[in-house]
Amino acid sequence: MVFRLKFTKEEFRENSTCCISNSEGKMLFINHIILVFSFIMGLLGQAVSLECYSCSHVVNSTDCRSTVTCSNDQVCYKKREFTSQIYFDFGCVDKQSCGRYAKIPNRTIAMKMDGGQTQYCYECCSSDNCNKNLCKHSSAASCADDETVDCARWNSLFSICEDINKAKLICPKYCNLCHVVDGNWSPWSSWSECDVSCENGTESRVRSCTNPPPKYGGLDCPGEGIDSKTCQRQLCPVHGGWSDWGPWGTCPETCGIGMMSRTRSCTNPVPDRFGDHCFGNSLENALCHSGPCAIVNGGWSGWAQWDKCSVTCGVGMQSRARSCNNPKPKGYGKTCSGRDLDVKLCYPGLCATTDCYDVLKKQNAAKSGVYNVTLWRSKQETQVYCDMETDNGGWTVFQYRFNGLVDFYRNFTEYERGFGDLGTEFWLGLIIVEEMAAQGKTELRLDLTAAGGITVFENFQNFVLGSSPNYTLNIDPGTGTAGDGKSGLSYHNGNAFSTYDIDRDRNSRMNCAVYAHGAWWYNNCLYVNLNGMYVTPGSRRTQSMIYHQFNEFYSLKASKMMFRRV
Repeated sequence: MVFRLKFTKEEFRENSTCCISNSEGKMLFINHIILVFSFIMGLLGQAVSLECYSCSHVVNSTDCRSTVTCSNDQVCYKKREFTSQIYFDFGCVDKQSCGRYAKIPNRTIAMKMDGGQTQYCYECCSSDNCNKNLCKHSSAASCADDETVDCARWNSLFSICEDINKAKLICPKYCNLCHVVDGNWSPWSSWSECDVSCENGTESRVRSCTNPPPKYGGLDCPGEGIDSKTCQRQLCPVHGGWSDWGPWGTCPETCGIGMMSRTRSCTNPVPDRFGDHCFGNSLENALCHSGPCAIVNGGWSGWAQWDKCSVTCGVGMQSRARSCNNPKPKGYGKTCSGRDLDVKLCYPGLCATTDCYDVLKKQNAAKSGVYNVTLWRSKQETQVYCDMETDNGGWTVFQYRFNGLVDFYRNFTEYERGFGDLGTEFWLGLIIVEEMAAQGKTELRLDLTAAGGITVFENFQNFVLGSSPNYTLNIDPGTGTAGDGKSGLSYHNGNAFSTYDIDRDRNSRMNCAVYAHGAWWYNNCLYVNLNGMYVTPGSRRTQSMIYHQFNEFYSLKASKMMFRRV
């Protein structure tokens, strides 16, 4: 739709009042044109709607090809913002949403890879498909005015040069703003240490607006110069605190001077998580006086019965006591004279020798060899071989192998009862070892010799065998030169004893005793097999006498297993 308007002064005079001045005529002419123009624009607004590009969240403006027809009172817009990268939105928007009414989010500037900034942009236009060309301004480095804008006219109408942030985008050269420098952040510093040693605290990092700093009215850096995050440490220890003192107890004396007391407890709060216990005493005493007493001298009670002898065998001590309470001294009376404790020697009888540790205690100069002992629980008499040289002596040997003359591939009953010769190679027997190791805290020692003559040892504290029929091995991790890592004796800890006729290992597919040609506390299956086949020392055979942590699967030359009370 096209409208052509043409007025001449003569036509205007013919249609106007005759009696007006020249200036009034000019004003009426202008007002007439304005009214007609407004009428035509109203018709255009009702008849014609804008067509705008319409896309959401595109990375490249040129990728937007779809369009939409706007409603009346709408214009085209383009928005540029960023999250992790820069995105563009195109479409229609109410006229009121443009200009000063556009809401600019807090995050208005994105940092580009070259260190510069990309500003948030929200611009509108009112011609068909005009919005793709919005938010395009010359870079600060080029300092060129926007060719589509008459900077002089815009400045005269809207004083655009007074708004530095807008003027440097549109008319930087005209407004003499080529020297304006927007601020840019320096890189973030490293995170600080957590500001607490326990519980929840804060770590922080800083940056400065110095890369470069803003100059000549340029934008300050957006966002904050300090960043923080929560850091978590272990829970804080809880240090104990005293409760209030309880009331004083009654004076224990009915007359004279006594001692009364009161208590408090470390429960306010109770110490927890390795916190300090309360310092000070939980009991407080004070003198009390219940009035003068009559003078009473003290007198002894009768002697109590003799206590039990301090030992069950050998020479010990017995004691008995009496008290100065028959009567108690009162009112500055004299205390009892003499002793309140009587002591004498006792001798329940000779002590039985229960293991090599007892032999060493009774015979300091005892040599290694075979000794008679009486088991402490069953009272069974038996012979054992004692090692009196290794590590101060006192060791009861229960396995010794060094030449292969004794076959160790035996059934379960033989391993329970023992076999071999105490003078050469032997196995003492699970029944005896279980009882002797249960007499008190016991340590286990292994002495091993490789084919080349290298000797090593390994000690294991808290050695215990479970009861029959499993005789489960229980030891602490070892210390010594043989080693006790993943392939040491601790691999077999917690397992029952197995033989070729009694399978109690953890391998469901086969009998480890048969596979290893031995008898042992097999797991699944073995890394230690000291009761395995005796072959030429240094041979690589899983079925042989091996200790993998020390010598892998190469057969050993000698093996000695022994225990001692500690």
